[in-house]
Amino acid sequence: MNNTALAAIAVGGGLLSSILSLFPLFPIPLLAPLPLFLIGLGVGLRPMYVAGGVASLFVLLLEGPFPAAEFFIFFALGPSFLIYRALLKRKKSSGEIKWYPSSLLLRDLTTISSTVMLLALAAYIYVIKGWDVTIVVKNFLKAIDPEGQLKDMEPLITQIIPFLPGLFAFWWGLMMLINGALAQGLLVRFKRNLRPSPSFQDLEAPRVFLILLGISFILSLIGVGYLGLLGKNSVLIFAFPFFLIGLSLVHRWFHKTSFATLGLTVFYFVLLVFFWPVVFVILLGILKPWIEKSISSN
Repeated sequence: MNNTALAAIAVGGGLLSSILSLFPLFPIPLLAPLPLFLIGLGVGLRPMYVAGGVASLFVLLLEGPFPAAEFFIFFALGPSFLIYRALLKRKKSSGEIKWYPSSLLLRDLTTISSTVMLLALAAYIYVIKGWDVTIVVKNFLKAIDPEGQLKDMEPLITQIIPFLPGLFAFWWGLMMLINGALAQGLLVRFKRNLRPSPSFQDLEAPRVFLILLGISFILSLIGVGYLGLLGKNSVLIFAFPFFLIGLSLVHRWFHKTSFATLGLTVFYFVLLVFFWPVVFVILLGILKPWIEKSISSN
């Protein structure tokens, strides 16, 4: 592919990414990183860097510096780092190419998500500082619902607000995962992928993540002030990799049956409707080493 074609793809992809991010209709803005993932995983890193720069510049011209900085940090830098990692490879003495493994990609995604959470937590503390959360919720509801139809939701919103930084970071990590997987799937479908798809069934998490999850859980229960706030939000982040690991186990088990498609469809439906299966999947992810050891010994 010549330089003119690469430049056209980079500029076109950047413009498309910025337009998707500015589109008001849900869920289109969530697909804003998709063109960048498609370019990075299908064409290469340099065109993707150009696309990210073009997209950020376009948002700057249309929306101003703050939205542009937000886009650059969350929609351009994130995919850039993850794609850079995904395209890492080394050649063995046998000539076989060893690609960056999926477990390390999960580690990197969790690490970046924790950084996003800390940035969001700092913004939350800056905005809330000196204010009572209850008053903030009342003012918020008064602004969006002057007729008071949502007044009954005030206690629920008051409980959720301290988790907003963690929820935002969790959503960001999930958005990166979905867009990356969708881009890779499309590229594989049309045979334009630069690397084979990472394996979903062999995921592992560093032991330090389990330790951090435990510390975060304890802080969320007994921590006060900023420590309690940090613990509540960190639980969401460090539970995320174990949730994915638990899902990989569920996929592996269903694929050993004759009703894999039906079983997974029912499982994901239950997962969307109820909360307790999420906790069950996270526990599966945490206990995976012991489960596999027990199965292998039998």
